[in-house]
Amino acid sequence: MDTTVKSTALRFGYIIGGIGVAYTLIAYLIDLTLLTTWWTGILFLILLIVLLCVAVGQVKSKMGGYISFKDAFSTFFVAGLVASLISTTVTVLLFNVVDPEAAERLNELTIESTVRTMEKFGAPEEVIDKQVEELQGKNQFSLTSQLWTFLGGLLFYAILGAVVAAIMKKNKPAGFPEEVA
Repeated sequence: MDTTVKSTALRFGYIIGGIGVAYTLIAYLIDLTLLTTWWTGILFLILLIVLLCVAVGQVKSKMGGYISFKDAFSTFFVAGLVASLISTTVTVLLFNVVDPEAAERLNELTIESTVRTMEKFGAPEEVIDKQVEELQGKNQFSLTSQLWTFLGGLLFYAILGAVVAAIMKKNKPAGFPEEVA
């Protein structure tokens, strides 16, 4: 892997992971319901995608305005991987080791939020009851659940990274020097 790709991807992975950890800790300290609202999740997702695209853009700029699909994809994916490792590790430690009661409270808040949303959309009572039953039997912060969430995130990064790489790639013209000052 090119050193520019590696250093930029790691730097942005640490930044995004740090933002994710800060968000989780702030929500934990101030109001757990922030972790169950859809709009905070959407805002974080937008910020995440923007920062990952900025990372690819920085690598492209450092490479003289040219970037291969592989380098663009690697930058995006590695930054996402590092950010996910950081966030998942902190989440597992916080909600399984430091304060498991907060995980239980968050599961309750998730159920309440789900019920409100389903009622708002006019879901039948039996469908709501079935969803509540499924959620009550699941610990979203267990190591297994967090592992599946992590793997799902990697799939998301791979798909979105491929799209971003295809959009941002710009091949060097024939005869262009390999190294750009």
